[in-house]
Amino acid sequence: KSIRQDMTIQNIEDELSVQVYEYHARLALCNRDMAELNLCLTKLHCLYGNKRNGGHHGEFAAYVILLSAIQDKNTELMSKLGRLSSDLKQQEAVKHAKEVAHSIQTGNYASFFKLYKVAPNLNGYLMCLCFEKMRFEGLKCMAKAYATKIPVKYVSKILGFAAVDGSVDWLKSHGAVLSSFENGEMALLPKGLYSSRLYASCCC
Repeated sequence: KSIRQDMTIQNIEDELSVQVYEYHARLALCNRDMAELNLCLTKLHCLYGNKRNGGHHGEFAAYVILLSAIQDKNTELMSKLGRLSSDLKQQEAVKHAKEVAHSIQTGNYASFFKLYKVAPNLNGYLMCLCFEKMRFEGLKCMAKAYATKIPVKYVSKILGFAAVDGSVDWLKSHGAVLSSFENGEMALLPKGLYSSRLYASCCC
């Protein structure tokens, strides 16, 4: 950060400054420091204007797209997508970010968590910020679609949990009603969602 600030004071805008800002942005992203991340992304947008500076433009364009989608800034998102060059639009990180943005906008939780498993670079770190929202979207759909018990194993997989135990803890912490099938497999009662804190959260 101090190196970045020193470069700003000296008005240094070259290939090295791009590397410094990119490195700092990645650190900020990994530590969920959104203020520093936004500052770095804003500066990188200016630095990328000079093609001689090089850098990983596609990687950071993807982060900008994801941030706009996660923050529900749809007008801003459409504007930024419209300004992308054809070369940038073909980069894997950008294509992935566009698909994630679409899944968030449409509430497609199944697609969202599938995309998380194949997230390039640090896209997954930003997607984590949207986990709660997308999990609630999934539970809203399940509550409407299922009249009987839902296998917790299925809920865990479709909502992107690494293990069933994690999904059980999450469901319990939000007041979901759990039961079991005759074979002992744990189940979620969809009707119980309507009287739980989960349903209140889903409707926020």
